[in-house]
Amino acid sequence: MGAAVRLIPPTTDLDRARRDLDEQGYCIVPGVLSRAEIAALKDRLIEQAAGERARGLAFHDGGAARPNQRVWMLLNKGKVFRDLMLHPMVEALMGHLLGPDFLVSSFTANIAHPGGEPMVLHTDQGYVGFWTPKPVVANIAWMLDDFSDENGGTRLVPGSHLNSAATPRSSAYAPDEPANMPTLEDTVGAAGPAGSILAFDGRIWHGTGANRTDKPRHALLSYHCRPFVRQQENMVLGLDPTIREAERPALLNRLGWATWAGLGRVESPRPGTPLYVSPGAVGALSADGTPQDP
Repeated sequence: MGAAVRLIPPTTDLDRARRDLDEQGYCIVPGVLSRAEIAALKDRLIEQAAGERARGLAFHDGGAARPNQRVWMLLNKGKVFRDLMLHPMVEALMGHLLGPDFLVSSFTANIAHPGGEPMVLHTDQGYVGFWTPKPVVANIAWMLDDFSDENGGTRLVPGSHLNSAATPRSSAYAPDEPANMPTLEDTVGAAGPAGSILAFDGRIWHGTGANRTDKPRHALLSYHCRPFVRQQENMVLGLDPTIREAERPALLNRLGWATWAGLGRVESPRPGTPLYVSPGAVGALSADGTPQDP
């Protein structure tokens, strides 16, 4: 550790992006979002963040002064966010890392304001407690502003996803740090114009950088997992029922309203009716099939 590291160049070549993910643990793809999409997402995020501050619901972090604002469960907070989870780039990169049946684990935002402190370096699957030869989770950071070293672009330790010796060894939320844990000197700051994405393997060491400019930096963070992993946001409890009733089956399946290898079932391992239509639960019955009190 400690050797100078350089940011790999952005690429629009998806084969190259996938190789970067495999070899470096991250890739940057520019031009994923149009100007109109950036504006719609950023306007909705800024409005939602202001509303949560006004209601006393805002969540702040970023050091002792807590200048950064997080916005949780974006799936409830605008169709523009839900549409983004069906963007073909999600399938192209998350499907590569996690297999075709991956789930959305959480979808949140980070508004990094000036004065925030660098986030403690961590891996997003540190709670697993052991190194895995393939990732079980992975991320996409959607850049709604230009990302730079100066405004706190995500700090990454290239190649650290392949270092089994630098893996947290505890299954707790705050895992034990390995003896050779990387430091900020080992990192490089992600950079790219607004509309780019930063995709990264859940095993890579990383953290939000410090915003040293005089303007906030807006980003969306979609966290994805393999279909057997417990999701970070509880979609069954947290998703607004009116949204669930009206949403597209493709999105609901990606949020976990589908069985996989018999997991997630209510009754039959292969329910005849999709879970987003009816759970198909069978209650207590008498011998002749009449419902009775459980």
